[in-house]
Amino acid sequence: MPLPLPDDLLPLHVAVVQADRGMTEARLAGGDVDAARDVYVQAALALRAHPIWEQARTAAEPCYAQTWQASLDRAKAALAEQPAAA
Repeated sequence: MPLPLPDDLLPLHVAVVQADRGMTEARLAGGDVDAARDVYVQAALALRAHPIWEQARTAAEPCYAQTWQASLDRAKAALAEQPAAA
């Protein structure tokens, strides 16, 4: 069972999903993939530093993966609710 997701986790995971999409867009457009990767790494490090991941690691075995998936799903849902860029 995943841990309850704190409110401060959502913007961190949204930033990672956006950065991941930014890397894909940069690659497809022939842009600066290294700069996009740097943005992704910074966002990923901030997300991984959140204390929930240590809590999930010390809980029962599937807890970490389930918490990660729940957080990812929540971030993707939040992005899907945002209006499309013009």
